[in-house]
Amino acid sequence: MSAIRFDYRTMVLAVLLMLVGTAARAHLDSPHLTDKCGSCHVGHGESGQPMLDAAEEHFCYQCHGADEERSRMIASGKLLPGARLVDMRLEFDKLSGHPVENTGVHSPTEMLPSHKSSVPNHAECVDCHNPHERSAGDKIMNFEVSGYSLTGRHLDRSTFEYEICLKCHADHLTGKSGSRGIMQAFATSVRSQHPVTSPSEGRRLPSLRESLPAGSRMRCSDCHRSDDPSAPRGPHGSNHEFLLSGYYDRSTEAVESSQAFEFCYSCHDRQSLLADESFPYHRQHIEGDPFTGRKGTSCYTCHAAHGSPRYPHLIEFNPGWHRENIKKEFQSNGCIELRRI
Repeated sequence: MSAIRFDYRTMVLAVLLMLVGTAARAHLDSPHLTDKCGSCHVGHGESGQPMLDAAEEHFCYQCHGADEERSRMIASGKLLPGARLVDMRLEFDKLSGHPVENTGVHSPTEMLPSHKSSVPNHAECVDCHNPHERSAGDKIMNFEVSGYSLTGRHLDRSTFEYEICLKCHADHLTGKSGSRGIMQAFATSVRSQHPVTSPSEGRRLPSLRESLPAGSRMRCSDCHRSDDPSAPRGPHGSNHEFLLSGYYDRSTEAVESSQAFEFCYSCHDRQSLLADESFPYHRQHIEGDPFTGRKGTSCYTCHAAHGSPRYPHLIEFNPGWHRENIKKEFQSNGCIELRRI
């Protein structure tokens, strides 16, 4: 009887190919890898990991990290020379970002959100990215990553980016609450919102630098992303708080300038706002009144960046500003009916 050679590594790679099936494959069709599945998966690997030789983000950093890390992958024959991949560690090391550095807490089988108080907040690349599959570049797409609908229903595959975000940022799912809840702000029943969960109506908004055609949507990562325009798209890291793409002075006595409201002015035309083209008191509110000595205030004082359940135009007054100040200021200007405040 002839001996049969058992190649364990070949069997593992064959099984992995069967699991990913015929779907669009991200790493399998990469022009940078030399050994397809074998460039990532090994026979045994790190304990608790799916046959990977490193845990959590440290595994991804081998290719998506510093040059010296990629050099080791090239030297090992797993990555082709000349592969130009961005150092994602630079993004995650910024002031604000997803806490991928909380190592040792992620499980490949976990289902977010975690309701265990003993488990610290954490995020890993695979919570947002499927390393085996990727979606097409269409407006409506399948992200190949799990998520949650606005009604709290778990989705094996998300259609919209916000559904992935709700895995960790849904108040009633995570048990965490804030003064302006994400689920409440983006519910389809709200009076006004940035068109994230509800498509744009296509109305002309004078302050917008670029119009939003009817039916178009925004992504969470249009606002929550790197402060470096040349960085990879996505909510990885930013040098501004709340992972915002630009600086946003939210203080009640903010001094208006292109730098103070850099974040808002990336989409809203500063000159249009100061010319009161969309609202007759914009300039007075954000610049103040030199004749009376009244100081200007931040966009945040009057507007919620996500949405307002009660008022149009994203009007939702800053709860940190005294209610009497709001009533006095806005009733004197006749800006909006405030009987419900």
